[in-house]
Amino acid sequence: MDDKQKLVEIRKFDTGKLNYHTDLVIRECSLTILLNGERLIAISALPDNLMELAWGFLFSEGLILDKAEISGYDFDEGNHLLDFQVTIPATRISRFRETAEKTSGCGSALSSTLAENSGLWWKTSLKGEKILTLMKEFIGSSELFKSTGGVHLAGLVRDYQVLYKAEDLGRHNAVDKVIGRAFLKDDNLADCILLCSGRLSSEIVKKAVRTGIPLIISKSAVTSGAIRLGWEYRIVLIGFARGSRMNIYTGFQELEII
Repeated sequence: MDDKQKLVEIRKFDTGKLNYHTDLVIRECSLTILLNGERLIAISALPDNLMELAWGFLFSEGLILDKAEISGYDFDEGNHLLDFQVTIPATRISRFRETAEKTSGCGSALSSTLAENSGLWWKTSLKGEKILTLMKEFIGSSELFKSTGGVHLAGLVRDYQVLYKAEDLGRHNAVDKVIGRAFLKDDNLADCILLCSGRLSSEIVKKAVRTGIPLIISKSAVTSGAIRLGWEYRIVLIGFARGSRMNIYTGFQELEII
């Protein structure tokens, strides 16, 4: 047993009988992020890699544009509280508060609006069978999902190699965790693919736009809002990547799959 999962007592109905059993469930905590001592947001999350989650959230939501804007931080691990000392324009925080909207993800996560952007379509061909094999191996690699069924996965891939991988009870959080790890390592994401286990909605695409990720591939569905943003900001979106197939929703005139 670890701090990611917990054994609980349940009653289980099976083939007409009701009996007591034990079951493994995912642990959940509330991560509170403060900027200069003022509460910004509380995020429901898996109590794992919370530092990467916080950094990734600030970066992917456009609150922090450069690591130099954070001069320090205090991390109260026991209370899952992170207070960042930042030197950013007050208007950036106020704009986030004013324009942020509830996401379709877990907890009280928010997603702020986008500035104008004109990115470039993904220019490299994709090896279709290799991508599908990579997705299958990636999804199957989570022991926590196998034991609890309660997490989403996200990963950053370059040259068909998974560089960063994270899991969380929220799909947005998993994405923020891998973005946070890359951000802390000063890794440029312009040639990376974002792999996701969960639904691709507009908030996920917004995070890709802000962090320069040009291509997202998911095992699950893609929403109309995500597709609209994908075309507008030139982000290639691929959904239902499973088995022997995948659907390309945006940028399919430019993308070559071999």
